[in-house]
Amino acid sequence: MIRTTWALACAIVLSGCATQYQSAGLTGGHRDGHGPGKLEMVQFLGNGYISPELTQKYALYRSAEVAKSKNKPFFVLYDSLRSAARDLPGTTPQVGMIQGKPAATAFLLLLDAPRPGALDTQATLDELQKVVASGELPKT
Repeated sequence: MIRTTWALACAIVLSGCATQYQSAGLTGGHRDGHGPGKLEMVQFLGNGYISPELTQKYALYRSAEVAKSKNKPFFVLYDSLRSAARDLPGTTPQVGMIQGKPAATAFLLLLDAPRPGALDTQATLDELQKVVASGELPKT
């Protein structure tokens, strides 16, 4: 019993501390659902070991995944409900801190055709694929 508990504790410590790209769990992750009206909402919640920039990239990638899952080739991203009400599209989710941990939120309007301010779903997925797979931002 003690051996099993010790092995489990070691596995948790060695598995890495930073939030991985995953569904929301104990160490953070993404969650999404319906927003007000025709909007969809996406959030990515990090832990204390992930940067706000990577949290933002994960939320943007999840936004494109949501659009693709609903067969929408384009989406408009709003970084807040205020921006959505004013129809002020953005290119990245808004990142804030919740109890010292980064959290990114986006509201999406899913589209069948492009319009000014819309993001291309597949291009967004392609652009961020390496970041999500590696869990690291490109070196600049």
